[in-house]
Amino acid sequence: MKSFKVYSWSNFKQQVQIKCILCRGLTTLAQPLCQLCLATCPAPLCFCSCCGLPIQDSDTGICGQCLKQPPLFDRCLSPFLYQFPVNRILQLVKYQSRLELIKPMVVSLAEWLMDYYSDDHWPEIMLPVPLHRNRLRERGYDQTLLLTRALKKLLCTGGLGIDLEIDQQLIKRTIHSVPQQSLDAIARQKNIRNAFTLNRKPPWHHVALVDDVVTTGATVSEITKLLKNSGVQRVDIWSIARTPET
Repeated sequence: MKSFKVYSWSNFKQQVQIKCILCRGLTTLAQPLCQLCLATCPAPLCFCSCCGLPIQDSDTGICGQCLKQPPLFDRCLSPFLYQFPVNRILQLVKYQSRLELIKPMVVSLAEWLMDYYSDDHWPEIMLPVPLHRNRLRERGYDQTLLLTRALKKLLCTGGLGIDLEIDQQLIKRTIHSVPQQSLDAIARQKNIRNAFTLNRKPPWHHVALVDDVVTTGATVSEITKLLKNSGVQRVDIWSIARTPET
């Protein structure tokens, strides 16, 4: 009788070769972005411990703006800068349904977080920034929720031992505003004002607010204000990328 070797789906993905989504070089189905392209993704060498923006190395670790006027949130942690090829990758995820590109980005975020929280307390819960129901209907998926779920899986089952739950019901987006990317900083603040509500009083003291990209911080600041007015003491922002000041 012939014996057949059974391959798991993960083994299959490791064997099948495809072209990298960016450089078109050979990679595997399990790694849709090749290692070379991942290595070229821009990351901040030194960043402000409050707002997450790149800064020159300093004794305080805090940028001048945050020293004068700290943001509403407490930390902003992002492994990448929103520049090529990271901006291209996240645009493919958001607008062209290339959901297989979420995992390689989230792996970098998980590693970043593990390093940071080795000397700090982990949040009690992950709260993904929600889409408005109309935008969800148009797109067909919520990329931030998907990346939050992928992050939970990596932290919990990837040998890291961090078991964080996700609450996707707490925050509700009530205003279907125009996309933030088409607006300048001042217009972004006006556009997002009063766009969110909380469905109940949050029972946690320390939360992580998860988004794919933080640009001016208007969206996460608006939600942070709601959370802190409802009793949350600390809000950490987790995102794949942070847009540097221009």
